[in-house]
Amino acid sequence: MSQNLLENEGFEADWGEEKSHRCLIFPKGAEPHEKDVGNIFTPPDWITWFYHDPGKWDQPEVRDAWKHADPRRVRSGQKGMLLFTFHRKHDAGFLQQVQVTPGTPLRLTAWAHAWSNCHGREHTDDPKWSEGPGHDSGVLLEGQEAPAGSPGTPDDWRNFTFWVGIDPTGGTNPFADTVVWGQGAHIYNEYAQLPPAEARAQAGTVTVFLRSRTLWPFKHNDAYWDDAELVAGTVDLEAKVLYQPASPKVGEAVTIEARSRAALADVHLVIRQPSGAELPQGALVAGRDGDWYTWTYTTSPLSDVGRHEIVFSAAGGVEATNAFDCALAVRGLPREQYERTYVLLPPDANAAWALAVVDGIWNRYRYTIGSSADDAGIGDLDARQVIAVNPGRWPSDLRAFFKEYYPGVEYVPIEAGTPAELTRKLKQL
Repeated sequence: MSQNLLENEGFEADWGEEKSHRCLIFPKGAEPHEKDVGNIFTPPDWITWFYHDPGKWDQPEVRDAWKHADPRRVRSGQKGMLLFTFHRKHDAGFLQQVQVTPGTPLRLTAWAHAWSNCHGREHTDDPKWSEGPGHDSGVLLEGQEAPAGSPGTPDDWRNFTFWVGIDPTGGTNPFADTVVWGQGAHIYNEYAQLPPAEARAQAGTVTVFLRSRTLWPFKHNDAYWDDAELVAGTVDLEAKVLYQPASPKVGEAVTIEARSRAALADVHLVIRQPSGAELPQGALVAGRDGDWYTWTYTTSPLSDVGRHEIVFSAAGGVEATNAFDCALAVRGLPREQYERTYVLLPPDANAAWALAVVDGIWNRYRYTIGSSADDAGIGDLDARQVIAVNPGRWPSDLRAFFKEYYPGVEYVPIEAGTPAELTRKLKQL
């Protein structure tokens, strides 16, 4: 088994070893600072952290969770760690800095669960009941729908979310863009292992974060932690870039999606136009697709013809490229192939000639009737036939015109001295 790089990973060390009340506080609109808080019993080798916006995101309390008091709150050993708020919400957890060799691939996991119990409901203060799953154990990955038939609402299920994260640069701010977070999970009543965070160390020190956040100020918002593990191993930081549509045209938008099986930090997308200038863009939208992490961006309508280069990059030297060619939009393409015959009247033909064509072919063939040579020849059709009535009345060689400008047209000339004669000849075709 790989060596666990964390100290006091199972929270078994006695609090008296350090007697620490140390916290790292992130106040809203102010600089972070460290402070001793008397009702926070920070575990040895860790620092408690929390976001503070009094009345909205409040200071938690922290203490040991002993097996002899409630065995369900300990996964292994004699104790785990409890972080909780009472009738308040929190966004808080623990952090630890670890010395590593730069470039080392790292994987962080931990075990956690919540007691999420609301005042004023049927099971208020029942230590075995959490809103959402009720008395059952409940595990739901962030983004998944709550199971049908459970006693709680979807909002009850989403109250508690747990994450683990790694800052490969060694920073101590859990809200920094450099932190790589694993997928969030809603876990209740019984320990479950969180989805891992994976990153490659960019410095000689990395920072690991354990985090829980609540949606509602329930009476009991209790987060239990045990058995955190940071190991060196193989981390797949490969990424790939896809785009849609497959053949973009001027005036169309292109959706670009980068995908990786690892969570990535500090992601960037650059799209270079044929001129070399970067295409202006907004933020990438992060998401999940099964085991894949995704980052999606949709461009504004494209205006340049030619090759567009895509470069996606992320922390740890990750880079993926792709390219697409943008062409002029071709309008007038047929919905599907069909055979078209166009009866082309000369420029001096009057309504009597048009009616003669109708009498000759309309009921049987319903050919197109008109007096524009361009209309007669245009169209990306495999079968185009032009019946040219009295072509000598055109100012130039009509056959040569179609051969030059609309190749592929089947040219059929027909001569008629009167509308009545035209009707008879069309019926004989």
